[in-house]
Amino acid sequence: MKLRAATVEDALAISEIRVAAWRAAYKEFMPSGFLDALDPKQGLSNWQERLGHAPAGWCATVAEQDEKVVGFAIVGLPRYQTSADLELWALNVHPFCWRCGIGRMLTHHAVEIARLMGSKAIELWCLRGNIAAQTTYEGCGFYVTEHVRSSSQLIGHPLHEVLYAKAL
Repeated sequence: MKLRAATVEDALAISEIRVAAWRAAYKEFMPSGFLDALDPKQGLSNWQERLGHAPAGWCATVAEQDEKVVGFAIVGLPRYQTSADLELWALNVHPFCWRCGIGRMLTHHAVEIARLMGSKAIELWCLRGNIAAQTTYEGCGFYVTEHVRSSSQLIGHPLHEVLYAKAL
């Protein structure tokens, strides 16, 4: 297993992993029609732009196994008003590689990136009830805060998230 900085050439693999991971992990939380309609090519130019010209305070990492991208993590400035300096925006691993330690490896790496960037804390939002993700984050030293949010913007009915944090 190898971790490396993501490049623009990784955009399609990252998008494909996100779609596969969402379809597997969120089937209890999101309508099947929404998940079935996800298209890795939709928004691909967005991924390419970000990976080619990363904004300040933004870092993408991929995990490779046998020279194939199997997971990714993105750290960036917090998208919502909270107390941390950085946020783990996304962490997705291809379902074929679940339970192999890749998620923990990417999470630990994201924490190390935050430290190197001078952050005093890192946070992430996780769907309430996503036990596999919650177990990974808690196993990496994150704790549940009192912050919660709900939004219907993505799928038309509320998704409930809890905020995890870790002091560095």
